[in-house]
Amino acid sequence: MKRLSIILLFIVAISTIKAEEWTLDSCISYAQKQNYDVMRARISLLNAKLSERSARVSMTPSINAGVSENFAFGLAEGANNVKESRTQSSTGFNASISMPLFTGLRITNQIKRSAIDVQSAIADIESIKDNVELNVISYYLQALYQKEMIKISQSQYDMAKDLVEKTRKLVDEGVKSESELYEAIAQEAQYSQQVVQNQSNYKLALLDLCQLINYTDVENFSIAMLDVDAVKDDKLLPSPETIFVNSKDRRPNIISNRKKIESAEIAVKEAKADYYPQLSLNASWGTGYYHVFNGENPAFGKQFVNNGSEVVGFSLSIPIYNRLHVRHNVQSRKYALEEQKIVASEAENQLFKDIQTAYYNALAAREKYKASTANFESSAKAFEFAQSKYDNGKSTLYEYNEAKFRMQQAEMEILQSQYEYLLREKILMFYAQ
Repeated sequence: MKRLSIILLFIVAISTIKAEEWTLDSCISYAQKQNYDVMRARISLLNAKLSERSARVSMTPSINAGVSENFAFGLAEGANNVKESRTQSSTGFNASISMPLFTGLRITNQIKRSAIDVQSAIADIESIKDNVELNVISYYLQALYQKEMIKISQSQYDMAKDLVEKTRKLVDEGVKSESELYEAIAQEAQYSQQVVQNQSNYKLALLDLCQLINYTDVENFSIAMLDVDAVKDDKLLPSPETIFVNSKDRRPNIISNRKKIESAEIAVKEAKADYYPQLSLNASWGTGYYHVFNGENPAFGKQFVNNGSEVVGFSLSIPIYNRLHVRHNVQSRKYALEEQKIVASEAENQLFKDIQTAYYNALAAREKYKASTANFESSAKAFEFAQSKYDNGKSTLYEYNEAKFRMQQAEMEILQSQYEYLLREKILMFYAQ
């Protein structure tokens, strides 16, 4: 009995989890984690960090070791560097170290540039997340709109159903004809079909949202309502200029482009390093063991010590003429820098255009919402009079339906304008955050 109770509680708990509604924030968070562009950008970030680590360790010495085994027949060179006619084997051991001392600040600039590239890659991830957020907001509100349309169509169906009952009574009383009753029944069937259509539209909207955020359990997916009453507040919207000034230094795509300009500037200095001499420190050690076949051979340990040699030196490479390769490379980096400046300027200009568009779209949507609200209020009052007249048998079904149609159209328009304004306002506030 105890085990059965535990199982039932577990089933109830699972059902509760499945029935949990997704909020807008949870959809955005989930989409940003599952988005493939974000995943690819994270890989790019890992590569940028790897490049930064590689640049930093390039200042450290390079150490190598090696072993060789050779067999000689005929004239063979021994440990005394004299060639004699004999058959021998020789084993060589060596170790070397090389360290750059001056590279025209190339390595220093590589380290700076790779660190900036990491910051740019981080900003790129945030920029992609921003695009994901905007898309999720749009799809989420579209799904909510379709969900509200189900309520409206259900209300319209209930009204049509009540109308059938009223008309049937009026027919029984001899006030209305049977043709009006059949017309009312036909309208009831039509509104019933609209309920089914809106339910289908809502499911498709949920499917689109699930596919956008890469969520597979569509059957158990449902979304929470938003506070749409905030739309009714006639608050002052910030101007495009104010939003642009306050947000341009925080937008990830703007930050990324500025970092890429810094990276391109350092890349020019990096290329100029080839104009300067390159100085390196080199050191090596080597020894060998020689074995003469059919001859007397000193012990391995003795040869290992006696045959050793150490070398320490400096190497200086002075560029004189390299077929203008360095000059052309520097010029190419400068062109890339100018191009990146254009890209950054274009991005800032586009940001201001997007903010302007969002601002005026929000203003237009708010005015549309106000107009549709006033239209609905007047249409609703007109329908009340038409309904009263029809209930008392003083008007025709045609007049009743005409008033009802105008009210229903106004109701759908107010819903549409409400969610349009909510979308436009959220987009504007997205840029202002």
